[in-house]
Amino acid sequence: MLAAVKALAWWLPVLGVLLASVGEARAAAPLLYVTNQDEGTVLVIDTASDAKMATLQVAPGPAMIAASPGGRHLYITHPESGQISILPGQAIGRPRIVEVSGEPFGIAVSADGRLFVTDWHRDLLIVLDGKTGKRLADIKVGRAPAQVAIAPYAKRVFVANRKSDSVSVIDMDRLTVIATVRVGRAPFALAVSPVGDRLYVVNAQGSDVSVLSPSSLERFGTFRVGAMPYGVVVSPGGERVFVSNQQSGTVNVVDAASLVPTRRSRVGRYPESIVMLPDGSKVYVVNWMSGSISVLDGETGRELKQFEVGDGARGLAIVPSG
Repeated sequence: MLAAVKALAWWLPVLGVLLASVGEARAAAPLLYVTNQDEGTVLVIDTASDAKMATLQVAPGPAMIAASPGGRHLYITHPESGQISILPGQAIGRPRIVEVSGEPFGIAVSADGRLFVTDWHRDLLIVLDGKTGKRLADIKVGRAPAQVAIAPYAKRVFVANRKSDSVSVIDMDRLTVIATVRVGRAPFALAVSPVGDRLYVVNAQGSDVSVLSPSSLERFGTFRVGAMPYGVVVSPGGERVFVSNQQSGTVNVVDAASLVPTRRSRVGRYPESIVMLPDGSKVYVVNWMSGSISVLDGETGRELKQFEVGDGARGLAIVPSG
């Protein structure tokens, strides 16, 4: 751990200057953080102008990124080295490296500051204290767990098990698996509606999305999307669902009430991670093979612009203003 911190020490003076400018802009608009797996960097973007503000050097191979509620901290998984980086989201400070071993990939942060991290290689959900990095639990889930989502109202955590065609349901208090639900082929990404009434599971090899109740696990239905869907986000009021389709190079906009796609927008090559601003005005999707991000209208799904972020861009996180 000490060696990793020393290896990163050279960029800390630069980080201080960059985060100072980031802090000045925070009151104006949320910030978008973008991991670049090839370059070992995190790009910071002002969502008011969609302009690049800073490039932060991090440990090699950053993959997924998640922000704590309120954006006080950012957490980044490094699957190749078995590490998690902890970055300050709203203040200048030294980044920390937490060694977890295995292959950490998907990550989510609960309101009480716990980290829920999937270990792709060892079929685990790892639970950590987000402040200290202390390991709280290792929970056995399905094969090749990918992304993870939290349903705070139901007090449950959901894990997409890509090679088991299932979703593991974990009780947040007891930290045990209470159910395993069969879904479509190769589930990868999932999202809980902000209003708490639906869980959307993106089935990458099935080109469809399974819709469940986070509390009762009742199945509401399934809807078709493009080829190899890889990301999903839900509007703040739960009315619309946006699904990025990797092999189609598209994003589907779906009406949540009817589960009927209403628009298909062409974006860049191999769109993956997708996020939405807290006010629902804009959607951002990273186009992995194009080295770009598409900005979509949060209501219609129409592409507003596309800007370059470099080869290897993969994960996205929004840090709210304030």
